[in-house]
Amino acid sequence: MSTQMEHPDSLRPGQRARRDRIVLAALELLEEGEYDTIHVRDVAERADVALGTMYNYFSSKEHLYAAAMLDWASSFRNTIARRPLNGQTGQDRLKDLFGRVIRAFERRPQFLRLEIVLENSTDRHAREMFAVFSDHNQSTFATALDTMPLSEARAVTDIVAVVMGSMLHAWALGRADIQRVYEIVFQTIDLIFSPPPGASRSR
Repeated sequence: MSTQMEHPDSLRPGQRARRDRIVLAALELLEEGEYDTIHVRDVAERADVALGTMYNYFSSKEHLYAAAMLDWASSFRNTIARRPLNGQTGQDRLKDLFGRVIRAFERRPQFLRLEIVLENSTDRHAREMFAVFSDHNQSTFATALDTMPLSEARAVTDIVAVVMGSMLHAWALGRADIQRVYEIVFQTIDLIFSPPPGASRSR
């Protein structure tokens, strides 16, 4: 494996800058159109690098766009840090967080379609990077429940994330409208935080 395909932090400054420029170019092109219509050559031209240089850093188009999605997830996490979640309770903060996630995909449905592609990738590097992307998302989601033990927070957010993913996929396929996505996700959060049948609602 080319050394440039190793973790970005292990690259020399010039290599890291070049890799970052390639990832930025990939994201810019995805902002403008669909993943399926973008060619690796298009990314190379936008990043002003040779096509061969691209493959020193990324094994495939899927590997490149897994890196782009990871970068996008990092920017989302930074936005959460700059604009803290609203709500006095974990339930309310979780709704705010997942509402922001849904809105992000509502504005950029092509990113959701790319995520579906990457979930089914057979490229080893893409799969490894997509696993990191998923882990970053889990960590971001868990910040909404920072008063809970981390294992419990992750269990809750995993459930909500699965429901959201299913509903967003249905929306992407035209089987549900976006308001239904918000409704089901928020109902799921309310159900998780509702007291069990017969329990006092005053606690």
